[in-house]
Amino acid sequence: MPKETIPAPLPGKIIRVHVETGTKVAEGDVICEIESMKMENPILTPVSGVINDISVSPDQVVNTGQTIAVIEY
Repeated sequence: MPKETIPAPLPGKIIRVHVETGTKVAEGDVICEIESMKMENPILTPVSGVINDISVSPDQVVNTGQTIAVIEY
């Protein structure tokens, strides 16, 4: 199956994770939320599929480009 890697679009702190490995998602679903510059930014799925790997957890600090999740579709 093809895979889509979802990178962090900006640096910040993960405040919520809405999925876990094996979760079915639709394009546009929220995977997690990143707090950056005192704003909460939802990270959305670019494709429908199944979460193959979730690489972040709440309170984790991420950098731009760091992998957040991998989706199989």
